[in-house]
Amino acid sequence: MSAKFRLTLWLTLMVLLLAAAVLVFVILINKTSTLDDPAERLVRTVLSNAEEVSFEDGSFDLEDLDSYRRGVYCSYYAGDGTLLLSAMPEGVDSGDIPVEPNVLRTVRLAGGEYFLYDVRAEDDGHAVLVRGLVSTGDSSGLMHAITVITLTLLPIILLVALGGGWLIAWDTFRPMEQIVDAANSISDGDDLTARIELGRASSEMRRLGSAFNRMFERLERSFHTERQFASDASHELRTPVTVVLAECDRARRKDRTPEDYRESLAVIEEQSRHMSELVQQLLSLTRMQHGTDRYPLREGDLSGFAAACVGEFSPADERGIRLETEIEPGIRASFNPALYSRLVMNLLQNAYQYGRPGGRIRLSLKKEEGRAVLRVEDDGIGIAPEDLDKVWQRFWQADPGREENGSTGLGLAMVKEIAELHGGRAAVESEPGKGSTFTVTI
Repeated sequence: MSAKFRLTLWLTLMVLLLAAAVLVFVILINKTSTLDDPAERLVRTVLSNAEEVSFEDGSFDLEDLDSYRRGVYCSYYAGDGTLLLSAMPEGVDSGDIPVEPNVLRTVRLAGGEYFLYDVRAEDDGHAVLVRGLVSTGDSSGLMHAITVITLTLLPIILLVALGGGWLIAWDTFRPMEQIVDAANSISDGDDLTARIELGRASSEMRRLGSAFNRMFERLERSFHTERQFASDASHELRTPVTVVLAECDRARRKDRTPEDYRESLAVIEEQSRHMSELVQQLLSLTRMQHGTDRYPLREGDLSGFAAACVGEFSPADERGIRLETEIEPGIRASFNPALYSRLVMNLLQNAYQYGRPGGRIRLSLKKEEGRAVLRVEDDGIGIAPEDLDKVWQRFWQADPGREENGSTGLGLAMVKEIAELHGGRAAVESEPGKGSTFTVTI
């Protein structure tokens, strides 16, 4: 049994139970008027009218007397038998029936059966006969009216409850079908970009849809990262693997001196080291993006740590580039030492790689608006405006001709990931021919 059917059935049963409870309540509080029968109603009505009889100014006051009330017909006769006021069913005449005061009788008139009741009323010495007549099968009572109304309205109420409950259930659970369809699509691998658009769904369903969308986004990033890792690794490893295989084939096919073999081994070793470094950095970057490795942050002296990182930095080439520092003392922050050290080293290595021979590099660390801001400036080749967003991409290099310096093209991509892992951001400002400034805020 579906949830929609159960919800609709529950709502319908609750409406039916409520209608029954209201009916019972009405009967209980109006017991005297709802449970009467025609004979009882006849007697009450005739006695009530007899009490209203009055004689004023030589005649009877007939204005306050009822000739008909809830199925009871009343006639009023003076003491000499003169008819004063009467209301009778069409074709029925009770005037010929003998008077028997205070006796409830059953009579047949015009082919129908009636209850008849007479009462004598006196006022100021003048007598009036009040005669009441009601059909034995009369259904003018309140109970009959309640029964008719109930039997008429209850089916309508049930149909409205059934239809409304089904519509509410359908509208409530319709987003679940969208969620299931999107989940199945992603599970089948048809469309990893599929998202759940719920529109005017309930707040609970929108929250559920948002939670699923966030999960789908993580899955999409995960699949994309895996594909990108495989693509990047195969693309970047192709060249060193080709060089190693070619060098091995060349060494095997020719008679060479020990010096030639040592030279080939040196080439193979260099390419192997490059591949090892490339694979290690790719794995580190991928694990950071996946969150598979945990890098706990702890509060410490960031100023002293940054100064120690600068002291350990030793560039691979000697082009006469000066390194200047301006580190504000006493800056404390929550950071991971291993990752922040790699961030500083990558920024400095990038600055040296693209710096101008004989130029300068300036590293500064300051506290601005409660955040630690690290800047590395160089006066090198700079970056074109249209390429500023590309610097954070894997393997992108401002000057591809400099690949021989051992760069993997992953340094700045790792800087961006490390900054975001610390809850911060990385940015760059540059002008071709005048240098670049990289800023990391945590």
